[in-house]
This record gives sequence, structure tokens and C-alpha cells, in this order.
Amino acid sequence: MGLEKDLRLISVNIGNFIMKWLSDKSGFECRSFYGEAFSLSLLEGLEILDDATRMKLVNSYIKLDKEDSQFHWEFNNYALLNYLNMKNDKEIYDFIYPLKFKHTPVTNWTLLRSNARLLAKQDENKAISEALSKVNNFQLDSGLILDQKQDESFQYHCFSIAMIGEIYELTNREEFYKSFISGVNFIRNFILSTGDTTYIGRGQKQSFGYGALIYILTLAYKFTEDNSLLNDIKKVKNLLVRHQHTDGSFPLVLNGIEQPIPKKVNIEDPSYVGWYPYNNYFDYLPFMGYFVLKASNVLHSLNLDKSTHDEKVSYSDKNFIVEKKSKYEAVVSKTGGYWTNDMPIPYIISDGKSITPCYGGEQFQKSLFSVKGLPLPYCHSLKKSIRWRGVSFLKNDTLTILSPLGIMKRMFIFNENSIVIKTKIYSPFKFIHVYLFKKQIKQILPGKLTINNVEITSKNTLVPNKIEYSTDGELQLFEDMGKESIIQFDFNN
Repeated sequence: MGLEKDLRLISVNIGNFIMKWLSDKSGFECRSFYGEAFSLSLLEGLEILDDATRMKLVNSYIKLDKEDSQFHWEFNNYALLNYLNMKNDKEIYDFIYPLKFKHTPVTNWTLLRSNARLLAKQDENKAISEALSKVNNFQLDSGLILDQKQDESFQYHCFSIAMIGEIYELTNREEFYKSFISGVNFIRNFILSTGDTTYIGRGQKQSFGYGALIYILTLAYKFTEDNSLLNDIKKVKNLLVRHQHTDGSFPLVLNGIEQPIPKKVNIEDPSYVGWYPYNNYFDYLPFMGYFVLKASNVLHSLNLDKSTHDEKVSYSDKNFIVEKKSKYEAVVSKTGGYWTNDMPIPYIISDGKSITPCYGGEQFQKSLFSVKGLPLPYCHSLKKSIRWRGVSFLKNDTLTILSPLGIMKRMFIFNENSIVIKTKIYSPFKFIHVYLFKKQIKQILPGKLTINNVEITSKNTLVPNKIEYSTDGELQLFEDMGKESIIQFDFNN
């Protein structure tokens, strides 16, 4: 089966799951913000939407509180406008017009709003102006587009770039083409051999981001005919196949932790690590299914038989380091802003297995996450991390944090078969070094750990402490009391 058909099958299986779920219910029977609208688009696009299911989705949409100031007009408008492009369903017109918006100012919502205006052929000049403003003010030289000033979310980068790609198709303006290609080229640096990509920033590893990611890769292939994109599409497709359940559904967070579908998520429940208070299962599932379907449709008329060679190319800029060696892949990001931005110990993949976790989670409401869930020096007496009010710099494979509490310097040495990490603290306060690993970690000596055939050795004793959490689930915290800490990852597989 080819790439196009593989992607279509993923979306077909999602569509069939939604149809079956609704078959004996009047609606999703779970909280939703825009799942009905995206389900209509997905099922109509798959040509499996029947009258009974349509009526259930339409009736459920009608019942949503449109007077609520938090109603997701932008997402609903976009999905319903796409549905109308496929089916002349007159009842739906009244749901869209006159256009209303929530006006959430973050980048992805603004670009979505612009896209909806262009699709509706209303306020097109305003749509273009607002979209260009976001591109000019929030897209970095690297190609990463920030969702907010300190929000380096790879998930929302992918969705924003998807909107920019569609805005380019609707306007044919060169500024949007350049922005789109720059954004795709940026995220491609972070696609690992396992397909893992959205492990940094708000929304780590969520299905939403992977739907947008595979769509922008296919759209970039359509625009450029760059054969190497086919390898990246295959990697992400394989990741999706691994996570899709036999009934066609997906977890909302692709972290290997299975949980029942909640009516409304409780983010203090460890079963739902990686979820945010605004996440709804039946928003993200049809959203993902629809964008995977769009990706399949993009590939439909393209030549996919070109031979490609997958090269391991390392990358760095002032915010990130990506090292791709024969025995491992490792990603570092500097600290600051949202906790989920931080990757001060590399995210490591070796032999197709995850060695280290991603970090952070919901930090603005009561949740499972704390600043001790970041692998940075911590002062117990002050109950503060070295990142407190700090600024960080990443240069010459060294991460430097300047904080009112002191200075941290962490040097990374990326050898062919090992990674060495040396950390020094300069502070009048007593700091301990913090390391966190997935719960599968085993301590075989005071200064030696092992996970998935990778040995981790420390110059000093590693003292196990409490459990912390990240999107990857439970993390075992280890403390190193030394002034200088040196740990080494050895890849002998």
C-alpha cells in the first residue's frame, strides 16, 4: 500500500470509529468545542456521512452555547466552511454567516481566523494584513513561528504553518510561500527516526499536532517536489500507525499511556498526563482525522515513486541543538518561558526507543507538574530552580543560565557512541543537580543507571527521590549533591 492509501486508511479508520461511537448515542456525550464541525468535514470527505449521523452532529452543534464568550468560532467556522466546499448543505450556512469570531490573539488562532475569512471571501484585506503581521512579528529567522512571545510550541507551529500554507494557496502571495517553506524546513530538523517531532512546547505529543505536521509535509512536497520530504512523511505516518488502536481511534496524547475517554478531563489524574484543561477527546480526534485525510488528498495526484535517501543531518540555532548520529539522536533546547519549552537534558532516541523524556506540562492551574520536574539545579532552602527569573543562552554546545540565584553552565559533548554532560553551578546558595528518567529506569550502582540497553553513569552518587510527571508519564527523580555533576550516556547497542 502506498503513502496516499496508508494515510487515507488512517483517516477512514478514525471516521469509522466516530460513526460507530455515535451509532447508539445522540451525540458524543463528552464535552466538545468543535468536534461536531470537524466530524462533519471528515465524514463527508470520506464519503461515509449518512443522514442519521449528520443529524446527530448538527443537533449537537445547535446545542452548543454560542453565547459563551469562550465559544470556538474560529475552529467551527473553518471546519464548516470546508464542509460546505464539499457539500451544498443549506442548513449549515446559517451556522456560519454572518461570520463571528472569538478573537483569541495567539498566532494559531489569528491565522485560522484569517484563513476562515478568505474561505468565506469576507474581509480579505484584513485577513491578509493580520496574517502578515503574525508572520512578520512571530516567525523567527530559524523558521519557528511562536504562538506567543515565550511559547515555542512545536504543535502550534505545525498548525500555524498549515494555515499559512492554505493562505498562500488562497492568495498566491510570495510572503506566505516563503513563510510556509521556512516553517516546514525548520520542523523537519526535529523529525526523528521514530517519527517523534512535537516533543517541545505546549501540546507535546498530542494528536492535533501530528495531524497538522503530516499535512504540511505533504503540502510542501506538492509545492517543491523535494523527494526527501517523502522520508519524513513516512516516518510520521509510521508513528501514527503504531499509535492507532485496532478500533480506529487514537489516544489524544501519543505517549503510550492508555486511558478511557473522559467526559471532561481531570488534569490531576496521572492517566491524563499531557492533557490540558481545554483538551477534548472528540475535538482532537476528528481534527486529526480531517488533516490526515487532507494530506492523503494532497498526495493523490503526485508522483510518490521517486527514490529517496534518508540522511542524518544535525542542526543548531540559538535555541536548539539537534545531533543525529548512527547510534542515537538527541535534541536540546534552551530554557525559558513555558516549562514545556525546556529540554536542558537531551531528548534522546536510540535503537528506535525513547531514552529520556520530554519535560513540563500545565503550569497555570493546579496540576501534577512542578518546576522540580525539570532537570535543572534546584535549591531546596529557597524552593526554586536555577531558571527562576533567569535568561538562558545556547552557544558552542553549552547551555548557560543567568539567574538572580546564580549561574549554571552545562556543556554537551556529542561523541559517536556516547553523550557527556558536564554541569557547574556558581551560586552563594546550595543547589543540587536534578535528573529525571522514565519509570522503567533501573539503578544498578550508586552512580549507574540503565534503560533500554543504554547505560548512564555519574561521577557522583545519584540519590533517588520523589516521583515527578511530564507528558511522558511518571518520572523518577534523582539528585546529585556535587558542586559539579558529570553524567554520560553510553550507546553500546
